[in-house]
Formats: sequence, C-alpha cells, structure tokens
Amino acid sequence: MRGFVQQWSALIAALLVVLSIVSTRSTLRTQVGGVHDRLTALETHMASLRNALEGQQGIGVRMATLDVRVHEQLQKLMAQRETSLERHEQDTFNTQEAMQALQTTVDTIATMTQRLAFMEEMLLEMQGGLAELRQQRTNANR
Repeated sequence: MRGFVQQWSALIAALLVVLSIVSTRSTLRTQVGGVHDRLTALETHMASLRNALEGQQGIGVRMATLDVRVHEQLQKLMAQRETSLERHEQDTFNTQEAMQALQTTVDTIATMTQRLAFMEEMLLEMQGGLAELRQQRTNANR
C-alpha cells in the first residue's frame, strides 16, 4: 500500500491542488461578483448624488436670480414710494397754501362786509338826519 500511496500521492496532491484552485476560483468569482454589485450600487448612488447636487446648484442659481429680481423690484417700489411721498408732501403744502389764501380772502370779505354794513348804517342815519332837516325847514318856511 505504501507503494500505491507513493505512486498516487503526486497525482492526489495535484488533484487536491486542482480542486483547491477550482474551489478558490469559484469563491473568488462569487466575491468579485458581490464587489461588482456593490460597485454598481455605489456608482448609482454617486450618480444620484451628482444629480441632486446639480439640482441643488440649479435651485441655488434660481434662488439667486429670484433674489436679484425681488431686490430690484423692492428698489423700484421704494423709489416709487419716495416719489409718492414727495408728491404728497408738495400737494399737502400746496393745499395748505390754498387754504391760507382762502382764509385770508374770507377774512377780507368779512371785514369788507362789516365796513359796508357800518357805512350803510351811517348813510341811513345821514338820510334820516337830512329828512329831519328838510322837515324842519319846511316847517320853518311855513
């Protein structure tokens, strides 16, 4: 038996080596396949992240553009408000001047009306006095 083992030992050793290589190859293929699957999933996740980042950058650009537009519109509205306030102040000043002129005119008319009334009273008194004097002359001439 020893002779048999010695003859076949090299062959058995070679067979064991071949079986070991086949087994290792199969294990390596399984492990390489698992690594490949993981790499594929990782590449998919990286592509998703890249797309998300590009989308975020796009949103950032849109937000910046919107911010610029809103700021410009705000500046326009503030300028319109200032112009409107200035116009309103000028209109208020003009209205106050017109009211003051109207008050002066009303005061002048009131004063003139009082003077006319006073002069009318004086004229009526003078007319009454003249009528009395005529009456006295007429009585004195008779």
